[in-house]
Amino acid sequence: MFTAMRSASMPAEVATPLFCPRMRTSVRVTAQGRPYARLQRALATGNPNIALAAAAELPRVDLADALALCLLLRDDGERFERAIVRWHGRFCLEVPGVGASEAQLALAALRSTARPEYEAGARALITLLDHHGLVAAAEVAEKWLERRL
Repeated sequence: MFTAMRSASMPAEVATPLFCPRMRTSVRVTAQGRPYARLQRALATGNPNIALAAAAELPRVDLADALALCLLLRDDGERFERAIVRWHGRFCLEVPGVGASEAQLALAALRSTARPEYEAGARALITLLDHHGLVAAAEVAEKWLERRL
């Protein structure tokens, strides 16, 4: 462990260490925490700019969090349109068994969340997500809808 220097008359307990290796067992973490935790806090704020910045720090954003980002952007026409098209593409590619009708329904339902008749679209989206076993994404949509009603 360490090399000690001692004289013959000095007891072993009093030996002076010359070299004591340090073990680094902690990792520096900023006051804001890890990137995923920052994304969750940013989504909770409801501020799309903060949430997008936090999402950019992650190597990958899961489908449920991507849906939450889309719903945050619903009042920003151009960014909302780009976000839902990207989410829709991921939904179609990542979820097994999605056919053309369901793909069309997913995009239409998500797009309708930016309109006054958002409730019907959100409910259709929740049903579709539940049908495909996307529980976390369905919960995101349900919580979003609850806050609106």
